[in-house]
This record gives sequence, C-alpha cells and structure tokens, in this order.
Amino acid sequence: KIYILNTTLKGILFVAIGASSYGMLASFVKMAYEQGFTTAEVTISQYVFAIICLLAINLFVKNKQTVTKPHALKLIISGTSMGFTSVLYYLCVKYLNASVAVVLLMQSVWIGVLIESFINKKMPSLPKIIAVVFVLIGTLLATNIFSGELNYDIKGFVFGFLSAISFSITLYSTNSV
Repeated sequence: KIYILNTTLKGILFVAIGASSYGMLASFVKMAYEQGFTTAEVTISQYVFAIICLLAINLFVKNKQTVTKPHALKLIISGTSMGFTSVLYYLCVKYLNASVAVVLLMQSVWIGVLIESFINKKMPSLPKIIAVVFVLIGTLLATNIFSGELNYDIKGFVFGFLSAISFSITLYSTNSV
C-alpha cells in the first residue's frame, strides 16, 4: 500500500508540474502573440531551441543508442503527436486565456484513460474512474461554466480539446518507447 501511495503522490506531483509548465508556456505564447508572432513562428522557435539543447546534451552523453525500426515508428508517432499538441495548444491560447487553455489540455488525463481502456479492451480501475470524475468536476469549476456567463470562443475550445487528444496520444506512445 505504501508503494501505491508513493506512486500516486508522484503522479499528482508530475501532473501539477506539467500543468504549471504548460500554464507558464501559455503565458509566453500570449506575449509572443502580442508582439506579432504567429503560431508557426512560436512553434518553430520552440522546437529549434529544443533541438539545440538536445544536441548540446548529446555532446556529453557517452552511451549512444541505436534505434530499431519498431522503436523508430513509435518515436515518430510520439514526436508527431507532440508537434500537433504544441500547434493545437498554441491555437487554443490564441482564442482563450491561458488558464482555460491549460485546463482544456489537462483533459488528456481522462482521454488517456479512455484510450488505454480501448486499446487494452478492459474497463478502467475504480481509482482511475474516481480520478476522471475529479478531473471533470475540476474542469467544470475551473472554466466557470456554472456562472452562466460563457463568452469563450468555440474555436479555442475545439483547439483545446484536440490538443488534449493529441497530448494523450503523446503520453501513451512515449510510455511504450
């Protein structure tokens, strides 16, 4: 039981760190939009910066690994879905405020449970179902849906939900690499 508790706490911590990171990222993207940058420019600059960082890190790594064909396909799927996640998330941020955008992105939690259930062809465990219920309740409260004053751009919601689907695919595919 202690192992499960530690794993759960780690999971909660990682989700919180991930949400915070995407929340900060959304603020930077909003600032870039205010400076006149486009979604493509923001996305490309992010990936160029990441490539430079990874190349620099690679200079100091002594243990080089080769990639097999099955792993290459999984890497392509995870990389492509991460690219789609970035573009869709940045488009969401263009139409919605950063806090709503990150809440929509974090819908990947319950979407991931659905994907896992579909692929494994079995119902999710009770703790996963409870977690999904909490995520959905939190989403309703965070988006202020009960106030009756919804003036959100529907395009932002569509892009946000698509980014969550893409992020779920990224998480699932990188988990198997």
